[in-house]
Amino acid sequence: MQCYRPELQATAKDIDEVKQLAEAGADAIYIGDAQFGNRLAGHFSIEEIKTATAYLHERNKRAYIMINTIFHNNHIDALTSFLTELKTIKVDGIVAGDPSIFQIISDLAFDIPLNWHPATLSTNYQTLNFWHKRGLRRATLANELALSAVVEIKEQVGFPIDIQVHGMSCIFQSKRSLVTNYYNHIELDYHQSKTRYIKEAKKAETHYPIFEDQNGTHIMSNEDIVMVDYLAEILDAQIDGLKIEGMLKSTAYNAQIVAIYRDAIDTYLADPEQYKMKKLGWKQAIYAIQPNQRKIGTGFYFKEQIY
Repeated sequence: MQCYRPELQATAKDIDEVKQLAEAGADAIYIGDAQFGNRLAGHFSIEEIKTATAYLHERNKRAYIMINTIFHNNHIDALTSFLTELKTIKVDGIVAGDPSIFQIISDLAFDIPLNWHPATLSTNYQTLNFWHKRGLRRATLANELALSAVVEIKEQVGFPIDIQVHGMSCIFQSKRSLVTNYYNHIELDYHQSKTRYIKEAKKAETHYPIFEDQNGTHIMSNEDIVMVDYLAEILDAQIDGLKIEGMLKSTAYNAQIVAIYRDAIDTYLADPEQYKMKKLGWKQAIYAIQPNQRKIGTGFYFKEQIY
């Protein structure tokens, strides 16, 4: 019987961060081209994807390529070419959420692993099993799920599932460039503002980062998910992938977070009692480096989602 060991996943903004996160203990790194990926930590050219993939493969680690934008007709030709290059590079998987990807891969006769990540739509095992019959290899669950629902889905599917255990999450997306439009309205140049996002709220203690990329506008969560206290429940359920979302964080911060989760996961799998003794220290280490404006929470894992 194969010994269970979850895949610790992280996002990277550049080659240097890929290297630092791999060194810190990440098993797989999410990267991508900004033309096809929503909410990327940073843009990677095809040559940079090739370099990052080779680096990770040399260390027995994996490269996942984000192509999770909503495709329009104008994406299709460029996407076909992009996927062909990814096949040549031999990346370990693509992460997509637009159903057209199933037909595109079929037309290309590609045997490229597909991680199905349709954001808020991956909320039940029947939907995931439906897409599994059509080609998904693994799936990322919606952040709106309670942990009990995550466990139930894991029991009802026969393929790997991933969840987010740390970092901010997206709560709204529009294809429109709302931030740029706002700056144009007040006659300021957004691209000269030296920032990629703004924070606006009625309450001083509330901070919703507004992130804009070439695929639209994304409003991010007020809190960072931090699940280091609850890894026991996640690992007992044998969840396959644990993702750290590092967008809008420094490389130093992300490397420390990866190292903390690597230590926590390995400790629990080796000695659950030792994990209980050490988990307060991991939580304190996170608080010590957490940006002041970013509160910590557990997302919807332990509370009902109210729309």
